[in-house]
Amino acid sequence: MFYHLTSRFQLRVFLYVFIAISLPLGLVLYGGSQQFSAYIDKTVMQAVDLQHDQIITGLQQELRYTVEMTHRYAADYGLISYAKLKDSTSQEAKEWSAYANNLLSEQTVRTRYIEQVCLTVQATNRTLCAHNGETNGVLAAQLKSSNKRFEPLGDDSSRNNTYLMTYSESMIDQASAQEIGKITMWLNMNKVWKEFTVKSPIHRYILMDPDQRVLYREGDYAWELQGVAQQVGSVYKDGTMIHSLKQVETSGNLTWRSDYKVPLSSLRLEVFPNYRTWLILLITFVIALSLGGVLLFISAVTKPLYVLKALMNRAERGDLRAYWTFKSSDAWTQIGESYNQMLNRLEDLIKQVKREESLKKEAEMEALHYQLNPHFLYNTLNTIKWVAKIHKTPQISEVVSALVRLLQASLGKKGDFITLRDEIGLTHDYMEIQRFRYGDRIRIDMQVDDITLGCLVPRMLLQPLVENAIIHGIGPTKREGMITIRTWLDRDLLFCQVEDNGVGMQVEEGSSAWMVMDAAQGVQAERMLKERMSGVGISHIREKIKLIYGPEYKMHISSKPGEGTTVRMFLPTHQGEE
Repeated sequence: MFYHLTSRFQLRVFLYVFIAISLPLGLVLYGGSQQFSAYIDKTVMQAVDLQHDQIITGLQQELRYTVEMTHRYAADYGLISYAKLKDSTSQEAKEWSAYANNLLSEQTVRTRYIEQVCLTVQATNRTLCAHNGETNGVLAAQLKSSNKRFEPLGDDSSRNNTYLMTYSESMIDQASAQEIGKITMWLNMNKVWKEFTVKSPIHRYILMDPDQRVLYREGDYAWELQGVAQQVGSVYKDGTMIHSLKQVETSGNLTWRSDYKVPLSSLRLEVFPNYRTWLILLITFVIALSLGGVLLFISAVTKPLYVLKALMNRAERGDLRAYWTFKSSDAWTQIGESYNQMLNRLEDLIKQVKREESLKKEAEMEALHYQLNPHFLYNTLNTIKWVAKIHKTPQISEVVSALVRLLQASLGKKGDFITLRDEIGLTHDYMEIQRFRYGDRIRIDMQVDDITLGCLVPRMLLQPLVENAIIHGIGPTKREGMITIRTWLDRDLLFCQVEDNGVGMQVEEGSSAWMVMDAAQGVQAERMLKERMSGVGISHIREKIKLIYGPEYKMHISSKPGEGTTVRMFLPTHQGEE
């Protein structure tokens, strides 16, 4: 299949044009990409650093908000009043409990990333908590975390990769300056992340405290936690990834480490958002340019070539009128004009050859007529002489009339072909003339099929054979002579046969009784017939058949000494002169 596809001329041209366009352009793009690689890397690193700063800024903003809300609740008068109550069953305790519960619940509704808010009363060890409803059960209220510090809560794997942190602040009684309770907030770091960034599967992020505890992890982070050789605050390239290490300042003078890692390929698309579009447009442009070049080549070269090939095939089949008329470039127009001139010269040459062949054929036929006419005219006039000398009668006028008809037929005034009916009529005229010389000694028997009378034959075809039968076959004998003329059709052939009962002719020992008068045996046949005939009539008939019909149509002769001779011809049948 690949061979048949690549063997098509249009596909090969497309591949050549595509390679010719894309190869230089690809080299230019490769050189340009190498020159701008440093600029691209620098730009990408700046983009990573900027994105990391945005993440840290958003994280710090959310953490500060959590600190502010915790401090506000720790200083709230109602919550402090609730924490001071000794009796939790009094009506006043119930009212402050409802107030505290509403306040804490309002915070979980207002801030989505707050999973739970708890008020712990130190004197009575009571705990009042409000959670957002997404948490399965109340989180543990007993805390071991330091005051005013963010602490990770439990193992992250136990909560399906949900990272939780707590932040606590003590409630102080202003009168006694003693701690009476504690406000604790549970933060869902996954929700905090969604507050200021869009989760992407190609970005990696990890946040750790000074004790190497993971506070938050985003993406498939494959970084070893034992440490990084790079300095915090730097941006560097590691293979196909860009790393950014930064510090996050939190409450309690704690510093967290933030590591942000992004694939270089995705950053290029983010920094240059139209990079892929331009690449697709460039490839489309190269393909379109290649197709345009192929179409132009087909229009300018291939299509005129196929048109010329089709015209040459028509000319090869004999259509010499297949001229070039296609509108194309000047070069193809000149080639087409040369092709048209070649057709004209070829047509003129063929006409000239046909004309020369026709003239040659006419000349040969005329030469045969000129040789044949004097031959039978001499014999006919000789017959008239004998009739005039012996009989001295006015019947000589009938002989002259028959002679005139024979002369008209032999001179060809009615064309080269006549019907078999007319040819038999001329043979009757000739026998009328010979009857004045031989009387009833020679009789003629016509066995002619009526269907053959309309067939066209060369004029003076049978008369020379009858003449030779009388003069050379029956004339030397002393007995009565019989000449039989037969015609019949067999398939698409016309058979004409002239048979006599004369002296016959001598055939060499070992030779066949039937001989074919063709070009290969002409010399032998003429030698064998030399004593039998004058050699003029038979040879002329043979040459006439050969010139008119070709070598495939022949004359057969059969003869036995003392019994007679039979001459048979087979010719093609036709009803109109060609």
